[in-house]
Amino acid sequence: MLKIEYSLLSLLTVGTLLGVTYTNRLESPLLFLTAEVVSVIVVLWLIRLYLYVSKPLKELNNALRLLTNNDFQSRLLPTPHPIVNKLVTVFNKMIDRIHQERVEQREQSYFLEHLIKATPLGIIILDYDQKIIKSNPTALNMLEMDFNTIQSKTLNELNAPLLDAIHQLPLETAQDIQFSGGRKYRCHKSSFIFQGFQQQFIIIQDLYLEDIKKEKQAYSKVIRMMSHEVNNSVGAINSFVDTLKMFAPTDDELKEDYIDALSIIKDRNGAMALFMKNFASVVKVPEPDFQNIDLKLLLENLTDLYKADFTKHQIDVELNIEQEVIISADKSLLEQLFINILKNAKEALMEVNDKKVIQIGYHQSNKKLEIWNSGPTISKEVEEKLFTPFYSSKPTGQGIGLMLCRDILIKHGWDFGLFSDERGGATFVINLRK
Repeated sequence: MLKIEYSLLSLLTVGTLLGVTYTNRLESPLLFLTAEVVSVIVVLWLIRLYLYVSKPLKELNNALRLLTNNDFQSRLLPTPHPIVNKLVTVFNKMIDRIHQERVEQREQSYFLEHLIKATPLGIIILDYDQKIIKSNPTALNMLEMDFNTIQSKTLNELNAPLLDAIHQLPLETAQDIQFSGGRKYRCHKSSFIFQGFQQQFIIIQDLYLEDIKKEKQAYSKVIRMMSHEVNNSVGAINSFVDTLKMFAPTDDELKEDYIDALSIIKDRNGAMALFMKNFASVVKVPEPDFQNIDLKLLLENLTDLYKADFTKHQIDVELNIEQEVIISADKSLLEQLFINILKNAKEALMEVNDKKVIQIGYHQSNKKLEIWNSGPTISKEVEEKLFTPFYSSKPTGQGIGLMLCRDILIKHGWDFGLFSDERGGATFVINLRK
């Protein structure tokens, strides 16, 4: 547009000069020549004026285009106008600064993104409406969900006990949350300001393995020391008992009492050795030798093995697994696990007079194995203490069975829980999805 205006102005000026002097060119050739020279000068001056004005305007237009397109790579060129040149210099410095800040921001964002993904802490970020917009892999593993399931949903919409507990957590507060199976999380809910609005984020720390490691460090050394001393003493006492039998009285009546007394001592020694062996077995759970196992076949063999004992105590066992379930596990450890679970279920059922039932089912959709018995319900107080080292709700229990189950399941990387639901009784759940 500016080019057209300057062109018309030049033509008008030159045309006027030449038009006025053209009729008198013969009478006043000098005047006509002067008009032509002036016309050329005017044209050159107008061209210079055009360049002086249009180039700065062009650069200003380029500046608007760069800002509109978020182009922070290009720069403005110098112009003939000194004031506009100052604007160009300031603009280029501003663009350099913005470009540098954007590069730093991208680098920080890239670093934070990888840091969030790699951290062993679970991190969940909510939007302004308290809906989940981001979560790292650790948090998804803790929740046992994929991101598509939780995306754009509030914490209390997902039917997840951990998220329900976090939803009730006040802002800027850290709290330990414990569930069945000894699973324990330290959760912290906080907020930050983004684009002028408050958003919340949640940090979840899994304390379970850390607590177990500390527990094992505390009791394993003591158990080994006790086991060593007890076994040495038991061996020595049994040797003395066998020696004393050689010096039994000759009187038949006294001899019988003498031998019975020594046998009782030896039996008690054997019981003490077995007791320490059970304690030591908790520390010595071997590493799993993983192989493909048919879970259905393994449970069928175990239930057949104990069928006579269950029938004797009028316990019905229902195995509701219709097709083979192939899992990667250590067969001997898995057998030990289910023997302990079935043994505990049987002992619980001996406390009730109603119908005694054990139901074993597998849910293919979420890969969960459930072993339910119709025994006494488990209170919340007891549920929180289950799987705690050497804790037992039974008067004569040693608290070893569930500890052994816990260690076997942890070595397989499976989550688990023991609780009572609306059906009553007790349910042992194992999540076979790693």
